[in-house]
Amino acid sequence: MAGKFTTRKKLIMLSAAIMENMNYLKESDDLFPQSEMEGKKYGMSVHGYLPDAGSVSQGLVAHPDKAHQVEVTAWLDNYNTAAETDMWDEIENIEDFKKEMVDKRAKKLAREVQLAVIRENVYRSAQVVVTNSVGYDLLGDASSALDELSIVGERVDFQTPKTFSKIARTGANLFLPSDIQKELYEDASLGTYNEAACVKLPGLPILDTTGMASSLTVSGTVKKDASNNILGVSQITTVTGVSGDVIPGVPYTVSGLKVVDEGGVETEQPYVVIPVSEVYYDEDGARQTRTVIPGLRISATGKSWGNPNAHMSATAIGSATVGTATTLTLTPVSGITAGKHYQVGQVRNKKALSFSGQKFKNLPAAKQDNVGVYENVSLKMQSAPEIINGVSYFRIDMPFVARIFDNRQSVTTYLQLD
Repeated sequence: MAGKFTTRKKLIMLSAAIMENMNYLKESDDLFPQSEMEGKKYGMSVHGYLPDAGSVSQGLVAHPDKAHQVEVTAWLDNYNTAAETDMWDEIENIEDFKKEMVDKRAKKLAREVQLAVIRENVYRSAQVVVTNSVGYDLLGDASSALDELSIVGERVDFQTPKTFSKIARTGANLFLPSDIQKELYEDASLGTYNEAACVKLPGLPILDTTGMASSLTVSGTVKKDASNNILGVSQITTVTGVSGDVIPGVPYTVSGLKVVDEGGVETEQPYVVIPVSEVYYDEDGARQTRTVIPGLRISATGKSWGNPNAHMSATAIGSATVGTATTLTLTPVSGITAGKHYQVGQVRNKKALSFSGQKFKNLPAAKQDNVGVYENVSLKMQSAPEIINGVSYFRIDMPFVARIFDNRQSVTTYLQLD
């Protein structure tokens, strides 16, 4: 005889089912400090920090330098699903619960949350791969770009099922089987290629470049030392389009701007600037969207000023500077053309994405708090009567904050479709 299945256990099961349907978020990290998450409400900002790599001195004499931490800001979001309480109460055991409620509601809630996180993070990369042909080079070049920056840790390669299907036709045997990845991603896993787990992911965007700006300008404040030598440029997050629109996802670059890796080492890899659409909440708590670029922090080559993610010669910075303002003009990455469509994918460190669940207070007159947690997914259930119609309703909320902390840990891929 089946026993009653408690609300808490139902929520834990639902949490697990939701995570099983969010491959983009699996094995993500929780990088925002818990002190930042405590007491936060829907629409409030949370802050994390990227430490710098510091400096290294040869010999026995130490030369302490000032620590530079870069602030990373995101906003607490929430998605929910609701139904009549009677539907919930009719469930008598685990199998019925899974059959009647979990599958559909978990998949719907998971898909909506995952799509929201993808939209905010798939373009948060410092490098790109652009191609007009489907093949293993698309996967290999993207993973190798992370190698160039000495990115350590497990990697995952997200492409659409159609893209992977076309690649597999040229030789599916090149995907190395992995029991671990198969267990984690199930049927979405193809195995590994060039050290990245290859995962089929529906819902990746198609970028339409119609009306894109022919160039972008970004501006920051030049920084100099006491001897008037150029050290670098203050962090840049705003962008302006020239002769067209600033379209989120279109990648641009400028000659001489190159990546500084996470260890503070200057590389020869071109730094790519990609505008992103960012959801935020204004002072009145209203949901807004703006187009920004992930923080661009430029050091003069050889200076390691601040906490840079890019470097450029002091001569080039000086040539772009008038007074204290440094303005760079960026042009589209080779292979990106106006009026075309590109299927977008992403190769990144699994831990590059921070995804954190959150609890918040009950609604007025609602029953007591019930929370189910599985990995990084936190669900909250509340129910309340609707007296006029004599029924009760419940709602399940999934509050979260998600952000790729460091765009150097990600490569965005672009496959031209037309």
